[in-house]
Amino acid sequence: MAYYLLFKNQPSARRLMASVPRLSRYTASNRMTDRDVLVRWGMVEESDPAHGTILNGSEAQRRIASRAQMAKFLRRIGVRVAPRVNRDGLPTTFSRQYRIPIFDFVPIGCFRSDSGVDWTSSRISRIHESFEEVPLDGDGQTRRATYLATRTLHALGLDFGLVSIGVSERGLLQVLDVSAAPILEGRLLELYRDAVQRFVEREDEWRRAGPPSVTLGTDVEMMLRNAQGKMVLASKYFSRKGRIGCDDRSVNFDGRRLPLMELRPAPDPSPDGLLLNLRALMHEASEAINRPGVEWRAGSAPFRPYCTGGHIHLSGVPLGARLVRALDHYVGLPLMAVEDPVRSQWRRPKYGFLGDVRQKVHGGFEYRTPASFVCSQVATRAAFHLAHMVARHYRELPLYDMYSPQLQFAFYSADREALRPILMRNMEAIRSHPEYVRHQDAIEPLFAMIERGETWDEAVDVRQEWGVPLRRTQKPKQAKTTAVHTV
Repeated sequence: MAYYLLFKNQPSARRLMASVPRLSRYTASNRMTDRDVLVRWGMVEESDPAHGTILNGSEAQRRIASRAQMAKFLRRIGVRVAPRVNRDGLPTTFSRQYRIPIFDFVPIGCFRSDSGVDWTSSRISRIHESFEEVPLDGDGQTRRATYLATRTLHALGLDFGLVSIGVSERGLLQVLDVSAAPILEGRLLELYRDAVQRFVEREDEWRRAGPPSVTLGTDVEMMLRNAQGKMVLASKYFSRKGRIGCDDRSVNFDGRRLPLMELRPAPDPSPDGLLLNLRALMHEASEAINRPGVEWRAGSAPFRPYCTGGHIHLSGVPLGARLVRALDHYVGLPLMAVEDPVRSQWRRPKYGFLGDVRQKVHGGFEYRTPASFVCSQVATRAAFHLAHMVARHYRELPLYDMYSPQLQFAFYSADREALRPILMRNMEAIRSHPEYVRHQDAIEPLFAMIERGETWDEAVDVRQEWGVPLRRTQKPKQAKTTAVHTV
C-alpha cells in the first residue's frame, strides 16, 4: 500500500512529505492500485488516477477556485458566507476570526484572533501571528465555528483544508474563505504531519485487521398531536434527560416549553437488537403518555417550523471523510428518496444536510442527515442495517461525486429523478456486495419502495405503525375476600 503526495512547487507540500516517511511524490509514471492513496495538495493539472483513494480530488478543488462562485454555491445550500459589504455599503467588519484546519473530516486544531479586521479580497491560506491556538471545545462559539467549518469543507467535496470563519459585529458566524493548500509552518505543519501520520496508521491497520466491530445507537425525534390537530408539548410528559426525553428546542426559545419527544434506546452491536430496544422504549413511552387521542408524528416536519430527525449513532469505527460520504450515499440518499418531498424541503438544508455529523463526548459519532424514519417500520429497519453494513464495509463501496452544485441542489429540493441514476448505482453496489445476504431481508423492502417511487406516510400515528397499544390496559381489580369463621 503506497501513499503519494501530488503537488506543484509548494514548499509546504515538500515540508509535509519530509515529515511523514510514508509519503512519496506522485508522478504520472506511478501506477496507482485500489489499495493506494493519493493526496492532492492544491490545484495541479495532473488528472485524478483511475484507481485508489483520492484526497481532495480535482473536481472538489475546482469548486473553490473562484471565491465568488464558491460563496454563491454555499449560500444556496444554507451556509452563511460573509459578504464583501454590509447593508450600508461599507466593507464588512469582524470582531473575531477563526482559522480551523481540518483533515479527513476531523478538525485538528483551532486558531483565534480578536483583532478587528475588514473583509479582504485576498485568499486566506496562512495563520498569522495575531492568532492564538485555542481548544476545539473551549466554548460554545468555538464549537459552532468548528461545526460550520466541517460542514463547509464537506459540502465542497474536500477532504482537508483550512477554513476561515469571521464573527460579525452581531455575533454571526460567517465563512470567509477555504484553502485546499494551506501554508504549513510551525504549529500548523505539526498538526497536519500528525493527522496524516494517524491516517496512514489507521489505513494500514484496517488492511491488517479487516472490517471493524460496530455498535449502533439511535435517537429519534417525534411530535405529539391531539384530536383537534394541535401540537401537544412533549415536556408535558417528559423531562429533557433520560431514555425518553425532550429535545432542547423550545417554543419561542423560552427554554421551558419543549415540543419534541426523543427516544434514546440502548445501543446494540446488532441492527435488529437496536430495533428491539427501540420498540420496547416505544411501549414504555406509550405507558407514560397514556392518551389514545394523542398521536405520535414523525418524518421530516410534523409541525412547522419544527423538524424531526432520525440520528444514527456509530462507535467502533473511526470518523473519516470517506465514511461520511458513504453514509450520505448509502443511508442519507435512499432515506431521502422515500421522504415526503414537500415536507423534506421544510427541514433542509437547515437540518439534515449532507454530512451532518456530530462527534459524541462518550466516543463515536452520530449521523444526523436522515429525517425521523420511525413513521415507517420498513425505513427504520433498513436504516439500521444499511448504517451497520456501510460502517463495516465503506472502503469496499464505490463513491460518486454527489457534491457537485447540481446534485446537492437536487438533494435539498427532493428532486429524486435527478438523483435516480446515483440511487440505482448505489442500490446495485449494495446488492452485489458479499455482505448483503446478511442484510437483504431488512434492506430489500426499502429498495423496493424506491424502485416503485413510493414515499412514507407522515400522517400515520407511529404507535399504530409499530403496533404499540394506544392505551394502557388496566389490571383487573382483585375481589375482596371475607374470612369465614366456623363456630
